[in-house]
Amino acid sequence: MRENFVVFTKEELEINLGHSAVQFLPDGWSCKGVRSDSREIKPDNLFIALTGENTDGHKYIQNAFDFGASAALVDQHWYKNVILSLSKDEIDKLNSKLIIVKDTLKALGKLANIHRRRFSIPFIAVGGANGKTTTKDLTASVLSQKFKVLSTFRNFNNQIGLPFMLFQLDSSQEMAVLEIGTNEPGEIAILSNILEPTHGLITNIGKEHLEKLFDLDGVEMEETYLFGFLHKTGGISFINLDDGRLSKYEIILEDNITYSSNNASSMIYGKISLDENLNPKLSITASHRQFDVKMNTTGLASGLNAIAAASIGFHFGLTDAEIKAGLENYRQESGHGYARMIVENIGKFKLLNDCYNANPDSMKMALKSLKAISSSGRKIAVLGDMRELGNASFEEHKAILLEATQITDLIFVVGVEMNKAAKAIDLASKIIMFDTKEDLGDNLLTQIEENDVILLKGSRGMAMEKIIIELKNKYIN
Repeated sequence: MRENFVVFTKEELEINLGHSAVQFLPDGWSCKGVRSDSREIKPDNLFIALTGENTDGHKYIQNAFDFGASAALVDQHWYKNVILSLSKDEIDKLNSKLIIVKDTLKALGKLANIHRRRFSIPFIAVGGANGKTTTKDLTASVLSQKFKVLSTFRNFNNQIGLPFMLFQLDSSQEMAVLEIGTNEPGEIAILSNILEPTHGLITNIGKEHLEKLFDLDGVEMEETYLFGFLHKTGGISFINLDDGRLSKYEIILEDNITYSSNNASSMIYGKISLDENLNPKLSITASHRQFDVKMNTTGLASGLNAIAAASIGFHFGLTDAEIKAGLENYRQESGHGYARMIVENIGKFKLLNDCYNANPDSMKMALKSLKAISSSGRKIAVLGDMRELGNASFEEHKAILLEATQITDLIFVVGVEMNKAAKAIDLASKIIMFDTKEDLGDNLLTQIEENDVILLKGSRGMAMEKIIIELKNKYIN
């Protein structure tokens, strides 16, 4: 992500953060650029001291000053404790470089919103349980055929990432496509109020973060705050009619664009088929327009995401040729060993690398892709735990394994939850359980036969790509 050069003055911060926050800053103070990592500080940057699970940014305030920070935004609780050990002269010197607030994370969001309000371009928010990042990237690829677009870097979609994306805004950009994610109630509300989107798309309502969102009702309530914000502010919502929980918002929301892969009466309709390598082929229809697209992505899910991106392209007046080019030019990022559903040919077998993350809905979609791919060999699923499912974990893991048994010839599982579910299923000949990825990888190496197709998927914390690395070391090196 490139350097941000956003400028804030003392007067702006006083209006938005309050007089007490900036009372010690010298008159005429300003900053150029905002950073939360002291190692990246450049002269005149503002350093934001954020407190996380593993570290506290307040420990690095002096480092930031040593690198030239013009001020540090700090928590008032930290400030009250630190001044107890300082002399009056030391306090005066420190005060002249501090902005003091109750919550540095909330203040970061306020700063980002100040900067966002300097621009009157379209701001498109992309949320949902699955496919946010791919949909965001496809949308940016489409819109970039006609406009200069700011798009979320990787998955900078939370209360820290989104503000730093907004700090990337400058006068050259004509629109922004920004991802918003959640893992607890209220987060979409916070991000919506920081971003103030003019347009929004929710990919789907699925079983994500059930540990805190509890069930599909909780997920729907959380995700659809975006639609509520747009309804309240006169924005436009893009509605996926394939999703039973989202489709009803077509009636609730006045300003909407509908899209679907199943409902031909939607405003944008895309018919999806998959070729022998799982590359989606789309036939897209909108009003009296129709064109075909041959995607360079993999899997059914990316076809659905492409229809969503096309609906945004249609709304913003792109031609058929521009939308087609934007979709066909997009290439999936392979990641760092893990990926979002890419096909890799390794030695004598084919690998479906979908290790980036997993929840029940994305697991089902991955299994559909495994089912769809043509092969003269066996179909094998290598599955790791799905995290953050709370009380629903056992039943969700069991349901996935039961579905996988209908599609695959052999299933390898690793992780406490997958093993627990596997023990409850009386199919020992088809499911092989492992306590470690190392043992699984070693056994898998002895089992692979020519023309097999192997799907690997699990939550990010399972790091399933380590198995892929072992396979590649054996068959490529």
